[in-house]
Amino acid sequence: MRQLVSVIVPIYNTEEYLPRCIESIQKQSYPKIEIILVDDGSTDKSREICDDYAVRDERIQVIHQLNQGIIAAKKAALKECHGEFVMFVDSDDWIEEELLEVMVNQMIENSCSLVCSNVFMDKSEGTIKKKNKIPGGVYETGKICRDLFYYKDTQQYGVLPYSVAKLFIRSMLQEVMGKIGSDIKYAEDKAIVFGCVFQNIKVCFMDVAYYHYCIRSDSASNEENPDFLVELTAFYKYTKNLFEAHKERDFLLWQLGCYLMDEVKYTVNYRLGLIGNERSLYEVSYELDPSVFQMNEKNVILYGAGKVGADYHKKFEDCVKFRIGGWVDKNYEKYRQNGLDVQPVEDIKNSEYDYILVAVNNEKTFCEIKNELKGLGVIEDKIIWGKPLRVMRYC
Repeated sequence: MRQLVSVIVPIYNTEEYLPRCIESIQKQSYPKIEIILVDDGSTDKSREICDDYAVRDERIQVIHQLNQGIIAAKKAALKECHGEFVMFVDSDDWIEEELLEVMVNQMIENSCSLVCSNVFMDKSEGTIKKKNKIPGGVYETGKICRDLFYYKDTQQYGVLPYSVAKLFIRSMLQEVMGKIGSDIKYAEDKAIVFGCVFQNIKVCFMDVAYYHYCIRSDSASNEENPDFLVELTAFYKYTKNLFEAHKERDFLLWQLGCYLMDEVKYTVNYRLGLIGNERSLYEVSYELDPSVFQMNEKNVILYGAGKVGADYHKKFEDCVKFRIGGWVDKNYEKYRQNGLDVQPVEDIKNSEYDYILVAVNNEKTFCEIKNELKGLGVIEDKIIWGKPLRVMRYC
C-alpha cells in the first residue's frame, strides 16, 4: 500500500511562475499525493490561479490567509495535511516528474525520517547542480553531526540548508516546526532543516537532482531590508538553543559563529541599504601567517593568482622583508586579460628564487601543487605554504 505524500506550496505574489510549479507537481509519477497551496495574502493573481487549479484537480486544497510569512504558511498547511510524508516546493520553482517516486522509495527502503537530494540552480545565464557535500548514503545523524553544518574543514554545507528537495516524516516535521517561532523570518529553511538533522535520526542522502531551484533577481532575498540584523539575531537565538542541547555543543557553536561572521559582512554590505551595489563597506581579504617567513630580504616567486594570491600580492608590494621575483599560475592567460602580470608555471625553470610561496587556501591543494613543482625540478625545501588568515578591512 502506497503512503500518502503531502506537497506543500507556500505562495506570495508569484503569478508568473505558479502555473509551472503546480503543473510539475501534478505530473509526478508517484500517484498518491495531496497538494496544499497556501496563499499568504498575495496581492497579484496568485489567489485566482490557486482557486482555478483547485476546481480542476480534486487533489488540490487551497488555504487563503492574511500575509503572515512563510513559517506561518507552512504551519497552516501542516495542520491540514494528511500525508505520512511531507515535501515543500517553493512557488517559483518546479520539480521533475520522478522526484517523489524516487524519494518515497528511498524513505521506505531505508526506514528513514528524512531524505535529502541535490538541486539544480536555474539562473538566467544557465543551470548548475548544487550538491550536499555529504556523500550519497544512509546515515545516523548523530554520527555525522560535525559535518552537517559545514563539511569537514570547508565552508560548504554538509546538507543543503533548503527545506525543499527533501522528504520529511510528517510527525517529526510537525514537532520541529512547533518550536520555530513567527519571529524566524530569515534563514527559516535552515531553522527547519537543522531542527531535524540535529536530532539523532536516520537520513538518506541521494546523489541525484530532480528539483529546480530558480534564482530570481527580484526575489525577497535580494531586497533591501533594514530589519535584517534583527531577523538574523532571531535565527541565531533559535539555532544556539538547538546546539546548546547537543552532544557536540562547542563544535557546533563554533560553526554557528563562523556562519554569523559571514552573514554580518554580507548584511552590512548589501542588505541594510547603507551603500550602493557598486561598493562594499568592507571586504574579507587573505593575509599570510607571518610565522611562515623567519627570514629577511628573500626573493620569492608567488604561485597562484586567485583570491588568495591576489591578496598576498597586494600585501607584499609594501613589504621590505622579501621581494616578489615572479608571479605564476596555470591559468596565467585568464589573469593577464585582467591586467595582471602573471606568467606560466614553467617559467620557474628559468627563474632565480629563494622560495616559492604557494597561495592557496587548502592544504590538500598545496600538496598537489608541491608534487607538480617537484616534477619541474624544484627542491622540496624551497616550496612553502601557510594557512591563509582571513581578515576584514574597511574599503
